[in-house]
Amino acid sequence: MILPNKYVILSESYIGISALILDTLLNKKMKIDKLWNNFEKKYVKTNIVKNPPTYQKFIYVIEFMYLCGMISYTEGGEILNENIEFKDNK
Repeated sequence: MILPNKYVILSESYIGISALILDTLLNKKMKIDKLWNNFEKKYVKTNIVKNPPTYQKFIYVIEFMYLCGMISYTEGGEILNENIEFKDNK
């Protein structure tokens, strides 16, 4: 389920969904509910993903991404892409 194989297509695997989440996140910091809403608008409602993940699977993928170092969290609970540098606006 983490990697695509003969029975699990890329868009249903954790790796595939991770790529879509990173594409939704881009260089922004977002709370989980806003990220889910943007993900739904971009991929689910436009039928780009034929078999979209449930919210529960979405959360599992977010946890997987955190464990792999793809994303991190701010103290305020916002999710950010670990591969992009952010400038603090103080």
